[in-house]
Amino acid sequence: MNVEPQIPAKRSTVLIVGGSIVGASAALFLAARGITPVLVEKHRAVSTRLRAKLFYPRTMEAYRSVGADQDVYAVQHGLLPADHAAVVTSLAGPELRRWRLPAAADFSDVSPCPSAFVKQADLEEVVRAHARAAGADLRFGHRLVELRQHEDHVVARVLDADGDAYTVQADYLLAADGNGSAIREALGIGRSGSEVVSHIMEIGFAADLRQALDGRRLALAWTDLPERAFISWGTAHDHGAVSVTYDPAATDPATAFDAERCREIVSRVLGLPASRFTVTGSRPWHMGGWVADSYRAGRVFLLGDAVHVTPPTGGFGANTGIQDAWNLTAKLVSVLRGDADPRLLDDYEPERRAVGGLTVDQALLRVRDRAGGPSEDRPLLSEAAVAIGYRYRMTGDEPGLPEADEPGRWRGEPGTRLPHLPLGGAEDGVSTLDLVRDGRYLLLAGSEGHPWARAARALDPRGAFLDVALLPRQAGSGTARPADVCGIGDRGALLVRPDHVVVWRATRAANATAALADATRRALGRDRVPAA
Repeated sequence: MNVEPQIPAKRSTVLIVGGSIVGASAALFLAARGITPVLVEKHRAVSTRLRAKLFYPRTMEAYRSVGADQDVYAVQHGLLPADHAAVVTSLAGPELRRWRLPAAADFSDVSPCPSAFVKQADLEEVVRAHARAAGADLRFGHRLVELRQHEDHVVARVLDADGDAYTVQADYLLAADGNGSAIREALGIGRSGSEVVSHIMEIGFAADLRQALDGRRLALAWTDLPERAFISWGTAHDHGAVSVTYDPAATDPATAFDAERCREIVSRVLGLPASRFTVTGSRPWHMGGWVADSYRAGRVFLLGDAVHVTPPTGGFGANTGIQDAWNLTAKLVSVLRGDADPRLLDDYEPERRAVGGLTVDQALLRVRDRAGGPSEDRPLLSEAAVAIGYRYRMTGDEPGLPEADEPGRWRGEPGTRLPHLPLGGAEDGVSTLDLVRDGRYLLLAGSEGHPWARAARALDPRGAFLDVALLPRQAGSGTARPADVCGIGDRGALLVRPDHVVVWRATRAANATAALADATRRALGRDRVPAA
């Protein structure tokens, strides 16, 4: 039903629906590059539920590019270290096995950013503050109630916090409205994968866990009790949740998990008497692993949990959604600035859907591996390969390249992330990734790549969309030559997108002007044939 707005429509280039970490990150990535989005979020405040609490280096590199990473690390520095997991008899009891979380590995050889161990709510506060400071229009307590698409724009009807209606007209809409996405459902987009992997009852509790943890660097734990419980807790160690699986064919959760049973489970799993904790509630949910059949419908793009749901094993879910936002907003900035053809946006779905499928698949393999299920034909990749070392498929792909690999093995192949190399002294911490800035493309050439630099300036005399840098012959105290790490030699060059992805590589400067013009045309979508 179409209802006329009660106040005049607001015009925006981009409307974002959903203000959790993915939507907020998209707002920050746009606003930091001069594109002012409007974001509407139906909830008035940050969710207090336990969600993600580890963020891989590739995610932190995105925040580094917009100046938000140090505030995230500042939050972490105020917390007790928590970078291990364990199997325990109970949280307060003996450990049966302990291991360091893969995300806590030393990634300094491949990234300027370590992983961040902070709860998602704290990360959201940082990201939202930076987005607002950059000019993003964030509206909490505002709910989308109607969406109409036109050939060159979308119109959204929104109810504000007081229930008054208004409209937003935008060039594009980003749907980051969660796994139950009303926008995805309204567009009729289906899902492929495992809708239900297991049924889980989550029992929330409030307790002082400091004595039970006893200074251990634990971020999460499992018990080997009959319930095979998973225990998670907030970084303040004052609340958490116990998650147990159940069989819905044999168990009615409404009756099987009454207040007394929930107290018994929490007491046994924590190893604490009932007087030391309070059960704050319980809710059933099912773990799934699926990817949406499409990431786009016209001028509407879907991202985050709206297009993929990942089991929590590996900690990939939020990171994958943030990378959706990083990929898409880089393309949108280039298009909205007039640097790229709008058909560049056609690349978002095939790039991110392939990564989403890989990530969900790897998380599901971990679930089956942890449960002792049958082995799969597909290899179990490392967390670094999945979260950092994935590759986008590019036109003219080199044959035989894997979908993902250990990040240190890549050498500037198109579709991979630009290799990290420290530049200058160790104290300044400058990385090759820092050469990609302000939403512009980068031509990175070897130390003898002056013909490439001249070609770049001939192509873009004012440096409006293309930056140029030459690698030094040596960098820092390492023995590897930067040009060799990037796979180009002293006379070659890489063309790098604003999201740090290599889109083209050449090892020599024969006819540099023509070669770079062709590569740039393809990278900006200007070579596409218009649809009939």
